[in-house]
Amino acid sequence: MNFTSIKKKLRGTRRIVRRLPTWGERYKYLDINNLRKYGKEYVKIWISPFYNLYKYSEHKVGKRNPSYKLQKLILFQLIEIYLSWEKELVNLKEPYYLKLWIGNPEFIDSQIVAAVGSEIDYYNQLFDEFNDPKDFPYSNIHPCFHLFTWKRAINGYYVWESDLDSEEIEMYQKKAYTIQKYAVNGKEETSYFISTGDMWIGEIQRSGNFT
Repeated sequence: MNFTSIKKKLRGTRRIVRRLPTWGERYKYLDINNLRKYGKEYVKIWISPFYNLYKYSEHKVGKRNPSYKLQKLILFQLIEIYLSWEKELVNLKEPYYLKLWIGNPEFIDSQIVAAVGSEIDYYNQLFDEFNDPKDFPYSNIHPCFHLFTWKRAINGYYVWESDLDSEEIEMYQKKAYTIQKYAVNGKEETSYFISTGDMWIGEIQRSGNFT
């Protein structure tokens, strides 16, 4: 597979900005049937070229973060989607989960997530929160922005030791935020959680939202 170099200059930014309202409008509809069937619905930042895979180095590939200006415009659209989904979820008259996840500095990890049933507990327990205070990195980007409360959690990913060679194991042992051991098919397996920064969990607290 061929990957684009992360050093390649990004072009077409104005075109992306013009298309953002159309992108946001596309996801404002919440598929209640799918939500009930799978217990969850979500929207990630499926916006090219940011969601494409880029080559950072010989051994590392990843996605590309939008500029800070674009991040604010995308967050505006995510809030619009949130507000639209909230209206649908309130009409269900049952417990639900609806939150914005905003990654920093890995903004490309951001998404909006809705859940019902047993998936509510799963998502409520998914993130570990940071104890030290820090300001949310955006402000006044939407007329309803002041209604949101934000909790700072830990963003990252897991790596299994069985997928690593001996040199990589030592590297991940040093980088790991947490190291856990599991019994998998009768054998002990080790996982390393690598923190990539913050994941801000945002929601509008309303009476009766059941979250």
